Amino acid sequence: MSKGDLVLSLAGLDDLALHLRSIKKRMDDTGQVDRKLGNGELGSTSAYDALEDFMHGWKDGRKEIDNGIDGVAKMAQDIVDKLTKLDVDLRNALRKHEEEGKGAK
Repeated sequence: MSKGDLVLSLAGLDDLALHLRSIKKRMDDTGQVDRKLGNGELGSTSAYDALEDFMHGWKDGRKEIDNGIDGVAKMAQDIVDKLTKLDVDLRNALRKHEEEGKGAK
């Protein structure tokens, strides 16, 4: 096969979009860890501060992850939808052309 030939799996892209949406839903279902810790529950104020820093950063990072997952899932689904429509349109045009050719004989 030459380097110019495009090969892709529409079923694979469709599965990818489905799996990405499933991952995002599972992430959403985990909820946020917003429980306030009592004084001394972690044994050290530095541990508490580190956990607070992590949770703040996780909320920001999680939003980026959610946006990335949404974007890739949408792109994959758009490719599947557009190529499927193109395939149907080409099939219909070919059938119409064949029928016109038979009627001209």
